[in-house]
Amino acid sequence: MKFLKLSSQKDYILIPDMIWDGFSAKPVPGLAVHISSGLITRLAPVEAGAFAGEVIPLPGITLMPGLVDCHVHFSMNSENLFQAIEDWENDINGINVKCRQYALAYLESGVLSVRDGSDRMNIGLRVRNEIMAGKYPGPVVTATGRAIYRKGCYGNFLGPGAASVDEALTQIDSFAGEGIDQLKVVVSGLVSFKEFGSIGAQQFTTAELSAIVNRAHSLGLRVMAHVSSAAAVETAVNAGVDSIEHGYFLETRQLKLMAQQKTAWIPTLAPLGNLVCGGIVPYDGADLRVISESLEIQLARVREAHALGVIIGIGTDAGANHVPHGSSYYDELCYYSNAGLDNYTILSMATRISAQILDRPKLSGVIAPGSKPFLIGVNGNPMKSLEVLKNPVLAVLPVSGLSPFTP
Repeated sequence: MKFLKLSSQKDYILIPDMIWDGFSAKPVPGLAVHISSGLITRLAPVEAGAFAGEVIPLPGITLMPGLVDCHVHFSMNSENLFQAIEDWENDINGINVKCRQYALAYLESGVLSVRDGSDRMNIGLRVRNEIMAGKYPGPVVTATGRAIYRKGCYGNFLGPGAASVDEALTQIDSFAGEGIDQLKVVVSGLVSFKEFGSIGAQQFTTAELSAIVNRAHSLGLRVMAHVSSAAAVETAVNAGVDSIEHGYFLETRQLKLMAQQKTAWIPTLAPLGNLVCGGIVPYDGADLRVISESLEIQLARVREAHALGVIIGIGTDAGANHVPHGSSYYDELCYYSNAGLDNYTILSMATRISAQILDRPKLSGVIAPGSKPFLIGVNGNPMKSLEVLKNPVLAVLPVSGLSPFTP
């Protein structure tokens, strides 16, 4: 992987073999990307007139928008959540080292923008701040800080917990003061790997969750909701959340409602898919057949959601068991292909659509005038084969050093 660092004090013209801008049906040859003052100004034919700026030839490369991961956990190690939680308390220096490694792994995998899905120690928020401060290289991080969840229910590693909605509202105000970019709320428990279709208890009623969402929206914060089961997803959509995270065992009724309400869905296929493909039983008592059946239903729902016009973003849940940071992104894309989606649809979800879900349309997701040049280069045509995304060869960053532009 080569890093191309573009100063906002200079003008550049990038000349790859082909460009896919995030919109077009296929990559287009013969175009140059003009960049001035840290912004893409135009895409123009290579032979059109004199160039003003440093010309950078990129032979053999298809230039495209950087990839976007809508759901990661910097605080988790992809191996053992309980060990990760213990390390939060006892080995914060080790955690910091790992977070730096994870941040670089995203860049090396072509993932230039991520949304962290919360932890009670604010590790994800700290990673965002340190990358923005230029302490180490990493993607643009949309941070949710600590999550809202009901005390006594699932989620105690994600936030402090709230005993009442009033306490949750107070926490939202506090989290906003800490500088979070979006809010995460836990609406249901986890999907069981032992008993097919079993989901932990729903934590909030529609009225309670509406109050939480309304407070967040009043503060300018979008809301991502950890939620599975048909009933809990319907509650979350009716309460006005902006995105459904996971959404296992939702049904056609909820998909139609999501399409109508324009509620985005992040299906997170890798946490199940990587276990199934690897033949991995993650813990004693887990049943690989249950995991496999749950995955097949999720793949079928992804196909249905796309047909119904649901907004779908790509999120790996990186940090979960056997979902490594960065490299698991390609795995996630392959599961969408397994679900029957074509490469154009998958690539649009991985770039432009996911950037919109993160509310970062000008920082990533497209190659268009007015956008920041967060770009990647691959050897080959991603419309013909997603495999070219497995090992990107170039990351273009509008930075001084490797730290991303500060939003």
